[in-house]
Amino acid sequence: MESQAKTGHSPSGHDRGNKYRQLIETEEFKELIQRKKAFIVPVTLFFLAFYFVLPILAAYSEVLKGEAFFHITWAWVYALLQFAVVWIGGIVYIKKAAKYDKMAKNILNKYEKELGE
Repeated sequence: MESQAKTGHSPSGHDRGNKYRQLIETEEFKELIQRKKAFIVPVTLFFLAFYFVLPILAAYSEVLKGEAFFHITWAWVYALLQFAVVWIGGIVYIKKAAKYDKMAKNILNKYEKELGE
């Protein structure tokens, strides 16, 4: 906060906006965003497809009406499997998010050191 020390107040919104634009133009930041998209987009599409296939199959086909085991139909197996997939997906996302947060913190620390703040 060099400008704060010189003037006695925090940097203007314009200064912060310029610094933000400089940060988002760095290769490290662009790589972080690309990695996050490469994870989030396919996983989101998978979850949406996995979630909506159950009601679609239940409404328009006979596939889930067959007995899987112990007099339980495939519809129940699929529905219970959705709970497992959500929990596993949540755990994986938490671990990935921690990794992305660490990368973002490293980028921010490096950028602040380069600016001498």
